[in-house]
Parts: sequence; structure tokens; C-alpha cells
Amino acid sequence: MIITVDTGGTKTLVASFDEEKNPKHIIKFPTPKNVDQYIQRVADQIHLITNDKPIDAISIALPGVVKDGMAVWCQNLGWKNQPIRELLSRYFPNIPIFIANDANMAGLASMLRLPKTPRCGLYITLGTGVGTSLILNGNLHKELSDCEGGHMSLNYNGKITTWEEIAAGRVLQRIFGELSSDTPLEVWEEVANRIKAGLQPLIAFTQPDVVVIGGSVGVFTSYFSDILSGLLAENLPAAISVPKIISAPNPEEIVLYGCYDNAISQLASN
Repeated sequence: MIITVDTGGTKTLVASFDEEKNPKHIIKFPTPKNVDQYIQRVADQIHLITNDKPIDAISIALPGVVKDGMAVWCQNLGWKNQPIRELLSRYFPNIPIFIANDANMAGLASMLRLPKTPRCGLYITLGTGVGTSLILNGNLHKELSDCEGGHMSLNYNGKITTWEEIAAGRVLQRIFGELSSDTPLEVWEEVANRIKAGLQPLIAFTQPDVVVIGGSVGVFTSYFSDILSGLLAENLPAAISVPKIISAPNPEEIVLYGCYDNAISQLASN
């Protein structure tokens, strides 16, 4: 049994995966900002899901920079240099625990589940924060694993800010209220404009074949993708093509799929 944990800045999902490679027994709870409380809550939910059945691996995604099982920097949780693997292994000794960045996991899972694996795929998660990953020919290269596009500086409406501070799902919700199928067109136009502010330089730099959008905002990609493509076409140099913009498959659970993929890959390599 493989256990997956999607740790977000707001909520955490814990799930087991069945033999058909689908998540089941998904449990959702608010992410504790206190690390000890987080570890305890995750451990409790894993015990609840497994009911003492054997665990092959635990695969965790964190919203920030991860190195060697350590949460080096998770801004939206206030975590710095927290030994997540070491702390959780006290509850699950002798069980492999894999820890990675959440956008990397979602990006990898998204590109591998497209009909054709793109040469270059750019993944963006728009939730509590803005996360990014770049997947080349279906592979996440170690040298690109620490990319944090959401924290790049932008000049937006005459003010220096970060992409995360203008386009994260929590920011959009604060400004426009809960996004839904009833959200008016003028709001989607503004949402697209805010996403474009950071996406345009990333596209110019990486020139991806496809942009996949996940997170809470990714659910609604079809409502603004045409607007966003139009804005990009107006502002990108003529020699740079506007990539296809799509929603992540199962956008709210795609990180769990990525955690599963990572566990399978790690177990196979070991």
C-alpha cells in the first residue's frame, strides 16, 4: 500500500492508492502551521486509513523548497529547515518516506497523463500560493526542482510585487469572492490578466508546448483560457507561439497522483 500526502498552505489531503492506481479513502483537514501538530495529524490519518495494514511507502508533497526530506522553506506555512521525514519516521520506522515539492509532483503527474508527453511542459498551481514546475520530455530534472516562479518580482499596475501576491487563489478569492461557474466574464478577464502578468515572462523564457493549471483556480481554467491565450498573443513576440492552456486532470487531486508516481519511481530505483 502506498500512502500519499498533499500538504497545502490551507488544507492537507491524505490518501491510499489501490491496485488500479487511483486514490481512495481521501481524508482532508486544515493544515496545521505548527510542525509537531502537522506530523501528529498526518500520522493519525495514516493509521486510520491503513488500519494497521502493511505500508510500502509514504510519499509527501510540501508547498516549498525541499531537500533530503527537509522542508527548507515553506513560506505559506512559516516553516524553515523542518526535518519532516525524520519527524514522521518516528511514527513509521523502517518505512520509506519520500518528500518532494507539491508543484513538481503535480507537474510530473499532469504531463505523464496527457495523450502525448510534451517536449516541454509548464505546470502552474494557483491555490494558497503560486507554484511552478518545468517538465522536460516527461522528466523532472533535479537541476530544475527548486524553481519558484510564484515568487518572481513583477511590476504590476506600477507596483513591485510578486506573482503570488496578485494571482494566488487566496488573493483572487479575497478580491472577487468565491470563483464559480456563475462568476461574471469581467472577473475572468481580470483573473486572466493577473495570471498573464507572470505567465508571459515564463513562456518567453521556457517556450513550453503546453501550460497546465492546477490548484483551486485550475478547476475553472476553461472559463478563462481563451481570454488568457488572447492576452498572451497580444504581448508575446510574434516569433514565440502561445502554448495550449489546459486544466490539470483531477486538478484538486493531481498532487496525490504525483506523490504516487514519485513513490513508484523511487521504489523501483531502490
